[in-house]
Amino acid sequence: MAKTNLIAGLDIGSGKITCVAAAHDFETNTLKVLAGRSVPCRGLKGGMVTDIRETSAAVMHVLGGIERECNQEIGGLYVGVRGAHLESFSNHGTYNISRMDKEITRADMALAIENAKAMPIKNDNEIVDVITQGFSIDKQKGINNPEGMEGSLLEVDVHITTGSSTHLNNLAKAIQRPGYKIDRIFYGLVPLADTVLTPEEKDRGAMIIDFGGETMSVGIYIEGILKFARDIPYGCDLITKDLSFGLHTSRQNAKEIKEKYGVSFPTFLDEEGEIPVLSLDGRTTNNIKKSFMLEIIQPRVEELIEQVGVVLDSSGYRRCLDTGVVTGGGSLMPGITDHCINILGLKEVRRGAVQRDLITSDEEFFDAQYSTAMALTIYASENAEYDEYSGGSYEKGSSLFGKLGKWFKGVDIFGG
Repeated sequence: MAKTNLIAGLDIGSGKITCVAAAHDFETNTLKVLAGRSVPCRGLKGGMVTDIRETSAAVMHVLGGIERECNQEIGGLYVGVRGAHLESFSNHGTYNISRMDKEITRADMALAIENAKAMPIKNDNEIVDVITQGFSIDKQKGINNPEGMEGSLLEVDVHITTGSSTHLNNLAKAIQRPGYKIDRIFYGLVPLADTVLTPEEKDRGAMIIDFGGETMSVGIYIEGILKFARDIPYGCDLITKDLSFGLHTSRQNAKEIKEKYGVSFPTFLDEEGEIPVLSLDGRTTNNIKKSFMLEIIQPRVEELIEQVGVVLDSSGYRRCLDTGVVTGGGSLMPGITDHCINILGLKEVRRGAVQRDLITSDEEFFDAQYSTAMALTIYASENAEYDEYSGGSYEKGSSLFGKLGKWFKGVDIFGG
């Protein structure tokens, strides 16, 4: 199969791998989803590889299945990562233009960004993502694209995400073993927020919370740009674990019960009723009151959101926010938005999904489990014109974003 314009967004999630593949539909001039798959992966925990063989097998199952379904090879593979090893912060860079003509070029922009990236990071860490938040020319702020303009002093503000080289390299090896090449790695929260939050929410100040199974990702946007992001090493699988223990049933049964009957706020307990629960040995069935399930679920949900509150306090932006958007599989449980309002002190919280005007797809791929993978394909497609400068392919034996002779390595030059 020859290479095509098929773009695949691969979400390395909490104990599972999810992929959505899309291509440009020239008849409708839209990005169209052609296939998608999601499989559990025992080789992942909290978004980090714990078994390369298991992870490689899951990658091969997902990507190979998509290629067979589409009858074409994946032309671009964009990977979204998460995990507590990721750190995110902002920095400032400058570049003096000494030429006579003073006209700013892309090379000047690249040098300003490189200067912003030149800061100490932890040992065994490397840069995953760099997003520009705006340029200034001779102290004039608010410039999105200074190319072609004149000035003597070019400044740039960037948001940088770093991650453990060990974890990133192990992930790259797991994906390479079946023969796939990574075109670029993103911090998964960035494209997700870009496709879930509205421009007005970003401008007003909004918080996005991605409720995953083993991690929760938190991002804060102020005045249209990402100011803070952090992954929390806890997730909604803890609710499943509590239910499994409290109802004396298997994890799989507990997960199905949680998704079908679970509520986390008393007002969503529409009636008492009872729920049939298969015993741990799989031989008998017990009837459990819905209120008993609520007693198990509510304290754990409150604890998880309190952890989000701790992260929010550490960001220093609590007073700047009154809006929240929750996404991910855990956000679907009734009552989550109410707890966010009560515990985080937000005035308004809504459930967020990928905006439907950004991509054409069958309904099944708008499900919460595909949100990050879908966002990756959209984000990669919209930034394709900058491929000459943006993060390049991972090459075996080199650092993830080593200097390969191209400017803007790993940089979304008009991000935010």
